[in-house]
Amino acid sequence: MKKALITFISIITFSLGFSQTKTTDTNKFEFGEAEHLLDGYSLNFQYQDGKAIHMEFYNGKAKYEWIVGPGKGNGNQDIPYRSHQIAENIYIVNWHETGIKDYLTIVFDFERMVVHSSIIVGYENKPERTLKTVFQRGIIDHLKK
Repeated sequence: MKKALITFISIITFSLGFSQTKTTDTNKFEFGEAEHLLDGYSLNFQYQDGKAIHMEFYNGKAKYEWIVGPGKGNGNQDIPYRSHQIAENIYIVNWHETGIKDYLTIVFDFERMVVHSSIIVGYENKPERTLKTVFQRGIIDHLKK
């Protein structure tokens, strides 16, 4: 009985290992390179806490400026960005601002005119710019395509 159980477990283990490494034509995913689907877009969005940003996308790059809030007038430009369309009029975008050590992932929902942000701010965690995370949503306005 013990030998039969060991044989059974060995067969199952071998089968699972084989099936997990087997590739078929039906499960080959080819995601391709990230696109710059928002090139030509310009918009403002305001977070729930009142801060607001103007943002533009061009030639595979992003530019933003804070237009309301304590950071008003601050921003950055010529930031390489990546995007994917995840549904009709819904895009996920990310970029890495290596100079200031920020990493952003933003979902733009142009159907509902909302934005969802997940941002790691100052991941290098220096005393003058401590690490924090942002997980907010906001309202889009002044959208131009």
